[in-house]
Amino acid sequence: MLGEIGLPENEIPTSLLFFNVGVEIGQLLFIGVLIAVGAVVVAVYRTVLRSPLRPALWQPVTAYLIGTVACYWTIERIASF
Repeated sequence: MLGEIGLPENEIPTSLLFFNVGVEIGQLLFIGVLIAVGAVVVAVYRTVLRSPLRPALWQPVTAYLIGTVACYWTIERIASF
């Protein structure tokens, strides 16, 4: 495919390498942003409500949220067949 868009044959391995490195860097940055946002949310929650986060409350909510997204994706992929 890269040859069809006019990329010289000797440039294809380098292009693929840097494309993959760019994708990985983007994923790491995204995870870093999520961790930073999570830390800010926890700090604000503890400061405003002055109470520790209760895992017993958040674990079921998180599990149902993940399960809902997984069910949506499963149904979406089955429907595309």
